[in-house]
Amino acid sequence: MICDRSGNQLFQIYIDYFIFPIVVIILTIIVYFCCISGKTCPNAGLEEDHKGSVDRSGLPPYLQEDIERTESPIDQWRGYPRGYPITYQKRPIPGVARSLEQVRTTSKTQTQLVRAQRGGEFIGNRMRFKIKVFNDSPYTITDVRIFLISYPSESLRLASKDDDAYYTKIEPNGFRSPTFDFLPTQDCVRGEICGGASYVDMQGQPHTLTTKPFIIRSVCDLLIPDQIAPKEFELKLKQLECGEIGVKVTDWTPEEMYEKALHIVEDANFYEVSSDMEIENSIVHANISGLARGKYTGKSVAVELLISGPSGKKGASCTIKVSGEDQAMILPAIDDLRERLSAWLCPMCSSPLTLANVEDLKSGKVVTCPFCNVSIGR
Repeated sequence: MICDRSGNQLFQIYIDYFIFPIVVIILTIIVYFCCISGKTCPNAGLEEDHKGSVDRSGLPPYLQEDIERTESPIDQWRGYPRGYPITYQKRPIPGVARSLEQVRTTSKTQTQLVRAQRGGEFIGNRMRFKIKVFNDSPYTITDVRIFLISYPSESLRLASKDDDAYYTKIEPNGFRSPTFDFLPTQDCVRGEICGGASYVDMQGQPHTLTTKPFIIRSVCDLLIPDQIAPKEFELKLKQLECGEIGVKVTDWTPEEMYEKALHIVEDANFYEVSSDMEIENSIVHANISGLARGKYTGKSVAVELLISGPSGKKGASCTIKVSGEDQAMILPAIDDLRERLSAWLCPMCSSPLTLANVEDLKSGKVVTCPFCNVSIGR
């Protein structure tokens, strides 16, 4: 077949005016049906999934009614004009959305600005225990309750019926310090007192604090001096059980230790039976003895303090011997006397000095006794 130039032009006209429009029409029809199927299929599956994913049997009646009044996503889509963009939104459930909101918690640093401390001492015939709550935060705390958690009830009982104290608020940089009085029921008090506090911060969040346990090992505060002659004291010691411990003190000379021990025996409610000190070959040998009896049981407790060391030089040794009719009183009495001998006392009133006073004295400063206001210097 021979095709000239005019034949090529006729073939090109045939393609442009007949074949190409037919192809365009076919492609348009295919695209149209694809679009229709793409819109209907996902929605049909969504309707099926939507219906199958909702389990209303475990919901409260008022929630079931609320869901019944809400149209499904398919029904909502049918109400929109063709070509309108659809975005599905979750409808909040009344009464539940608020509880799911994120609540800003109080930082750990802020909670540490509220702290609780404790302290106690024997005054007369009772034990006085205090819990002090400090509010060092810049905000007011409310509904403050300070309470006792535990105490040795076998040897102590509360003087009042209340074991807690309530305060409506504590202002910034303020504090509250209630006092709890205990009455001893035995001559030997051993145990721990634990206290705590609760409050609500400025965001309405509750908090609870717990104090460190306050350890009680007290016998001497519950004794009465028992006067006795030295010979009778020696005979009485043979009838009592004994325990002893050695203490090394590096801050005082033997002479200073002897003077200090005399004050301690008196402050510990012992009757001074005998006391003497002698120096032999520049070595100090001192002996102090005392006797007391319990306020409640009347059982006898005897003490002997043996002090030795180079004269005029720091570093004295002290042996504490405690004898008693009740074995339960021996070890607590030894611990009590050991703490008193190791503590720094005011030379005027024999009260224990604070740790800050002791550090100042060791550095050569003059301090003032917090009890009698006398000036003390080394």
